[in-house]
Amino acid sequence: MAVVSAQTPSSIYPSHLLEETPEFQDVIASSPPPTDDADLAAVRVGTVLWKLRSSNAWYRRRYWVDTQNMRLHYEPSHKPFWCNAKQHIDILDIKDARLGWKTDIFNLAGRQAEKKRAKDPQRPPMLKEDCCFSIIHGRDNKSLDLVASDPETAATWVRGFKSLITAVQAVQKRRSDQQWLKLLFNKADKDGSGALCFDECCQLLLQLNMKIDPDAAIKLFQISNVRKRKIKGEDAIDAEEFIQFYQLLLVRPEIDTLFRKYSEDDGASMSPNGLRQFLEKEQSMKDVNAEFAVGLIRRFDPSPSKEMGRMTLAGFTALMTSPMFEILDESQRDKVVHDMTRPLSHYFIASSHNTYLTGNQLTSESSIEAYITVLKNGCRCIELDLWDGSDGEPVIYHGNTLTGTVPVKDVLNDAIKPFAFKTTDYPLFLSFENHLCLEQQAVLATQIKDAIGDFLCLMDVADMKELPSPEQLRNKIIIKAKKYISSGSHHAPSTTSSPAPSPPPEKEEQLAQKNPSSSQPAVPLPHANSSQQEKTSQPIAKDLFDMVNICEAVKFHGFVNSLKKDKCYHISSFSEGKALDLITESCEDFVRHTTRQLVRIYPAATRTTSSNFSPFPHWAVGSQIVALNYQTNSKEMRMYRGFFRQNGNCGYVLKPQYLINNTFPLPLEHDKLQKYLKVRIISGQYLPKVGESENSIVDPYVTIKILGHSADTFSFRTRVVANNGFNPYWDEAVEVFLRAPELAVICFTVKDSQTIGASRFIGSYSLPVNHISPGYRHVPLVRNGEPLSSATICIQVEMKDLND
Repeated sequence: MAVVSAQTPSSIYPSHLLEETPEFQDVIASSPPPTDDADLAAVRVGTVLWKLRSSNAWYRRRYWVDTQNMRLHYEPSHKPFWCNAKQHIDILDIKDARLGWKTDIFNLAGRQAEKKRAKDPQRPPMLKEDCCFSIIHGRDNKSLDLVASDPETAATWVRGFKSLITAVQAVQKRRSDQQWLKLLFNKADKDGSGALCFDECCQLLLQLNMKIDPDAAIKLFQISNVRKRKIKGEDAIDAEEFIQFYQLLLVRPEIDTLFRKYSEDDGASMSPNGLRQFLEKEQSMKDVNAEFAVGLIRRFDPSPSKEMGRMTLAGFTALMTSPMFEILDESQRDKVVHDMTRPLSHYFIASSHNTYLTGNQLTSESSIEAYITVLKNGCRCIELDLWDGSDGEPVIYHGNTLTGTVPVKDVLNDAIKPFAFKTTDYPLFLSFENHLCLEQQAVLATQIKDAIGDFLCLMDVADMKELPSPEQLRNKIIIKAKKYISSGSHHAPSTTSSPAPSPPPEKEEQLAQKNPSSSQPAVPLPHANSSQQEKTSQPIAKDLFDMVNICEAVKFHGFVNSLKKDKCYHISSFSEGKALDLITESCEDFVRHTTRQLVRIYPAATRTTSSNFSPFPHWAVGSQIVALNYQTNSKEMRMYRGFFRQNGNCGYVLKPQYLINNTFPLPLEHDKLQKYLKVRIISGQYLPKVGESENSIVDPYVTIKILGHSADTFSFRTRVVANNGFNPYWDEAVEVFLRAPELAVICFTVKDSQTIGASRFIGSYSLPVNHISPGYRHVPLVRNGEPLSSATICIQVEMKDLND
């Protein structure tokens, strides 16, 4: 099907789409990078595009962006007479815009188009890559794959969307500021009148999870209605008045009390000296001078008082709810602070298991999007299960199951190459499970060279005594693989095959592979290593063999044997169960082993639903690559993400010194208490509703869980606050003493209590105990790995090291 060029007259769009929206322009103006007005105008006016669902499913639709209500609208150009509803995607849900073939759907369609053209070179191209672009959106990173009539239009839409995404992210970071409220107001203004009546305001507040007393609220509504505007005979307020109404309803007693404590006699404003005292006494900030305090006043206070060097309650509230006072220690958020010059074996490394899967281990899809997601989240070890493809090119899937396949070439070019170092430039491991014949191993080696050859780590390990450091390996990709694999059977995946009668065998210990004759030469078995190879072992293809150096996978034959024969660049893998057995039998030997060699731990084969195990017992003995299913938002995964928030989220965390120095007995085996922690759960803000009912209000409560060393397990739960997700107030405190704080992770979870059935998960946030900031802090909530816009809980923290 040819792509039809079409010009859409501006008259078919609602008139407000052609006008400048002052509220959003304010957002754009304050959000770097600067927006190209022509790009933004183009996406507002819109155009006709083709939507691609598959190579044979094309849909011609009109698309435009409504920046007033923050939506991407689309509708069929010839819709049935009974269909009046327009479709849309909220801009708030859009995560990325990509030019070209950068999704699974486009890659498949592109390959099919190229095959057809190869058979008929005179055939005009059906699908030009420079006319294609994708919008990534939603919790599951769905792709809206679109084809424009020309390359300029595609590029314009991608630039326009990237600017919109940047602007929205800036608004979300500022949480409840005026621009955020104006966006919500505009979304609630269904008729475009520019005003909301009292009932409409109450509906908007209900969406914000705020249940209000109508009698009290109507009085505040009338106070806010300065312009005395009426819509259809009812009193109505505009956006500015709604913000005033909203702020009158928002009561933060903890902030108000703090403000009055450090403000002057009348309690109306705070001097730089009062602010300095607050920062030093309550927030434990050191060396705060008057100049710093004045800077904060000018930065956060919106009123004229800042010109007189004083802070109002509004400014103080803005300061207290800013990212500056989030719970994670500011030094750990955006920069690497650990020593990165130690050997790789001295670090815990963020690692993913079966990275390609979007769900369970038996029937879920495989996708490049799964790789992109984990790489953007700071993962530094990803897994590729390699199988022979039916067309002569290797594919990735979970062998002997009904999971989908994805070509290795697509993963290399569209996920690893562009995203390997997007979040961090420290080394990335590619963990191979090699089921390929020699011919397709040779194809794989060529694909690797073509896509990421410049990034490959190609170190000589002949005389290596210890592993190189992350610092030495910046922007390098390390291949983790066996150089010799056992012979056996292999096959190309089939869409008609049945799932295995039992879970696939545990990998890296039981996998089998056949190597038929090939024109690709194999590497001869070196005599020095022949005793370590199984009798049925065969070397991998030479080009692939040469890519494996500082992370060569070998079979584990015991700690004693490993100490005698293994090299520092050897790595062994254990299932979670096998690893726990070794820890029980030989804890000290395990620690000694991990000071010099890498170890990978992976989930048991019985975890067919992609559930996860606790990483803490494995970290406690120094295991570096503890691989979890990132696609599963389990409590283990939430703790795992929290642990790697430290050190700038670079995916590498330096081990505690006692796991590096081989000092026994381990300090954490002693009964000595190392840290005192007191947490006061004060209040919540903007907690979203859970479930289908629009009229439901959450009944929230907070749990605190600490995991780490087995002696440091701790949990606590607050009471339930009924019918208040907007600003629930708990004011409950708890104390805990820890023995091994270096490994401890604390998780704050907010749930909605149910009269019948289990409580519903609202959001959570985890972080290392050692990197909690003291004083009054806000905990930003996360759900399914994504931040919940504006949802936080306010806490007060007191900490003390007991070994000083």
